[in-house]
Amino acid sequence: MNPPPVPSGPRRNLASEVAEALRGEIVSGILSPGAALSEPVLAKHFGLSRVPVREALIELEREGLLQFESTGRTRVRTMNEADLDEIIDARVILESAAARRVSEIWSAEDTEWVQANIDAQKDATTLSDLSRLDVELHLYVMRRAGNGRLLRMWQIVRWQFQMCVAMAHRLQETLAFKPHQITVEAHVRLLKALASGNPALAASTMAAHIENAKEWTYGNPGFGGESVSSVAAST
Repeated sequence: MNPPPVPSGPRRNLASEVAEALRGEIVSGILSPGAALSEPVLAKHFGLSRVPVREALIELEREGLLQFESTGRTRVRTMNEADLDEIIDARVILESAAARRVSEIWSAEDTEWVQANIDAQKDATTLSDLSRLDVELHLYVMRRAGNGRLLRMWQIVRWQFQMCVAMAHRLQETLAFKPHQITVEAHVRLLKALASGNPALAASTMAAHIENAKEWTYGNPGFGGESVSSVAAST
């Protein structure tokens, strides 16, 4: 019996590649809330069969970025105020707990990493990059806390949270505010609290920082209904 052929490299996970591409377009706003996604159109766009596309859509639905309708259509989830409340409440609980733990073990290396991230936020050339760096800072704090269960719970809402962060940044720009300046100043205050050695201050500052997202979403007509669309994926 001949031996099986030796693989030339790691096997590609086509569904994960499709999910990653669509996730990036959703959280950045290229695919707008409410946009319809078609399996045949996506399969043709990516040059794949419908199977990995379907698996990718299921993955994104589990992450809360898509919704399957009773009619069989798939749409990008539209976030309303109730959704935002739930996301913010979950983040406040999880990230305040992480900030409390992290403040007790904060080091000069932590300050250096966060400061480098903040400096990169200042220089971000796109709002998509700014949002990504924003979320990476919060992910760093969650990982640094060293509580695996806390991190896993946070990751459940991670992409919905990033979608809302990106949306808030675009609204700030639309309303003639400066999202880079607002984000950087907020994170400078947060860094100071995390490095203070005061767990209560770190937790309360993190909570206030997260809850400020409401200021840039509630009452703004652009929240949950942006008009950006994607030719490649929408029907």
